[in-house]
Amino acid sequence: MKGMLRLASIAGGLVLWHVLAVWVIDDSVLLVSPLVVVAKGYEMLFVTADLYPHLFASWWIFFYGMILAALVGIPVGFLMALSPLVRDYIAPWMTALYTTPRIAFAPVLLLWFGIDIGSKIAIVFLGCVFPILINSFYGMRVVSREFVEVGRSFRLSGGRLFLKILLPASVPFILAGLRLAVGRGLTGVAIAEWFGATEGLGYLIFFAGQTLNMPILFVGVAVFGVLGVLGFQFLQIIEDLATPWKKELEAK
Repeated sequence: MKGMLRLASIAGGLVLWHVLAVWVIDDSVLLVSPLVVVAKGYEMLFVTADLYPHLFASWWIFFYGMILAALVGIPVGFLMALSPLVRDYIAPWMTALYTTPRIAFAPVLLLWFGIDIGSKIAIVFLGCVFPILINSFYGMRVVSREFVEVGRSFRLSGGRLFLKILLPASVPFILAGLRLAVGRGLTGVAIAEWFGATEGLGYLIFFAGQTLNMPILFVGVAVFGVLGVLGFQFLQIIEDLATPWKKELEAK
């Protein structure tokens, strides 16, 4: 039933898009039909293969930025939750960096790392690390004190208490942070590729917008959307496998 509703939602949205493009706006400079976008996407994938270099360039930027963000954000979030000293020291910097628009950092990062992949990964990293860090922090903080007391009553050491109780209880929060980071990371990819890039989905969208090539512009936007959906679904599968107890509780 849930799958049918999602398909119906997608179909309804595409029909509305087609009606707006063909019957309401009727101007290909402003909006094109999804049929045109699908045809152009098929051409770029299977006829000219022009989309693959852009897709691979963006994928590696996103992948490296996301992995680095997870490697930094999860441990730092845990440290902030377990140590008031670390929390008080990091919190002001975290708040300042998190609330500053990432596009403001782009010129600085370009000066530091150049126009190569390093500066682009840094922009994606800044977008991904804070949702992961904040969710890891709160995941550790909201663990029920009763569970902790039970573990201590069984004389679990600090390390075993962390591995057996604190970490498993934090997994849903960590994965929620990773899901949030997917959207912010893809946004970071687009921002990064607006500055000094010669390939990538962000560059493709920017160049198509400058030349008023609406079919290619919407192909780039659609690919970003598909990547976001796939990322969310992948993390949902990981969550279902890692927290089977959560699904049992929701079913009750």
